[in-house]
Amino acid sequence: MANKQVRIWAVGLSGTAVSLLIVMLLVSYAFPVLASPRLQGTDYPTMTPPSVEVDTVAVEEVGGNADPVVFTGEKDGEVIFGDTSVVSHYPDGATFTVTIETEQELDQVTLFIRYPHGSGTRVPAGRGDGENEWVAVLYDTSDQPPWQRMDFFWRAIDLAGNSVETTPQNYVYSDPTRVWYRAANDQLELYWFGQDEDFAQVVMNGMAAVQERWLLGFGEPLSFRPIAVVFSDADTFGEFSNAGAAGNSRRAGFTSNDLGMTVQRFQELGFISSCPRNPSPVEQTTEWLYNYMTEVITHEVTHLYQFDKNVGGPTWFIEGGATWFSLNSVRAGTGLRDHTEGQDIPTLQGTGPGGGGNIPNGCNAPGYWMGASFIQWIYGQYSMEGIAQWFDLISRNTRMDDALIAVTGKSLAELEPEWRAYLGYNPQPFIPPTEAYQFPPTVTPFGQ
Repeated sequence: MANKQVRIWAVGLSGTAVSLLIVMLLVSYAFPVLASPRLQGTDYPTMTPPSVEVDTVAVEEVGGNADPVVFTGEKDGEVIFGDTSVVSHYPDGATFTVTIETEQELDQVTLFIRYPHGSGTRVPAGRGDGENEWVAVLYDTSDQPPWQRMDFFWRAIDLAGNSVETTPQNYVYSDPTRVWYRAANDQLELYWFGQDEDFAQVVMNGMAAVQERWLLGFGEPLSFRPIAVVFSDADTFGEFSNAGAAGNSRRAGFTSNDLGMTVQRFQELGFISSCPRNPSPVEQTTEWLYNYMTEVITHEVTHLYQFDKNVGGPTWFIEGGATWFSLNSVRAGTGLRDHTEGQDIPTLQGTGPGGGGNIPNGCNAPGYWMGASFIQWIYGQYSMEGIAQWFDLISRNTRMDDALIAVTGKSLAELEPEWRAYLGYNPQPFIPPTEAYQFPPTVTPFGQ
């Protein structure tokens, strides 16, 4: 996970522009060629985000009350479904109540839930106190974040086995305990509290700045609109977790592919870091905080792209890729060059580096730094066309090594020494003899 940009379109991309870009990419894939190396030498290419400002973002207040949300009922043949009333008890779930009138005796009633990415769940309903009333409780434990967006529908089956279903309707699991801010456009639905309304403008500007690269790299937009939820601090973040605030004191957040959302918390200002790339406590301003959280959100949305487009691989590829596509260009830049003679970094081969440990300059999470740097190096050598071809092959279940050979003509074992020498390390990495040179067959879980 996560815990954690050539400007063409300044305010996001219109449907026409997106379609044109996708057609261009598809045409390029129809005539695959081996990408030609470019940008040789000592200049290290840096993906600096463009300065993009979208139109003024509208912000509204949501949450803060436990009033029922009522959805219109419908009739299916001789079965009449009354209005559905939904009451949020966050963090302890939500109650769905419906009346069902029919001459047949009902055997079972079930509430079905479908999330943005297509996953879902079901909840058996029981008899309510009122006549013909059925009640289903979604999330009867406090381990689910607020502001999940879902479609729901009812299914009723009588004793003869006849089944009827209602038309899906959209519900958002709200937080009745406090007022939140909400802002949304085609790229993101954003919820937060504890910071000013200005936060939304910074985030949406950042999303627009990265949009071009997402489209070039992954070939098409997400199949759904992602949701980002940002809590004010560790205490409130811990409300919906069984671990509580204490258990989440060092946890920044998580991303769920099933829910199509990322849940984070604002970093406390004034923290002390041993990484020289992080600002000192006195340099940590609200402006820095908003930019930092935008980096986190774009990183996490990249994870949703990876899952949505089936672009998976080892930890360094997943986390490094999310870092490279985000607004955080530092880790894709010169950070790995901050070392003295004799210092080294792990090999990318085998399982490769993960999130634990440090790189020579003292910054943590080698997988993030090394993955972003290697992808940046491939970009510098083979352009965005090479990145897109690489990702496209992986999305069609091509092995990492085979995909690299198709794009560069070289395997990872041949490319790694060149990349290491470029960074100033011994070209030949140390590979433990007991560690087989292979890649996991399944995608590294996101949000972990």
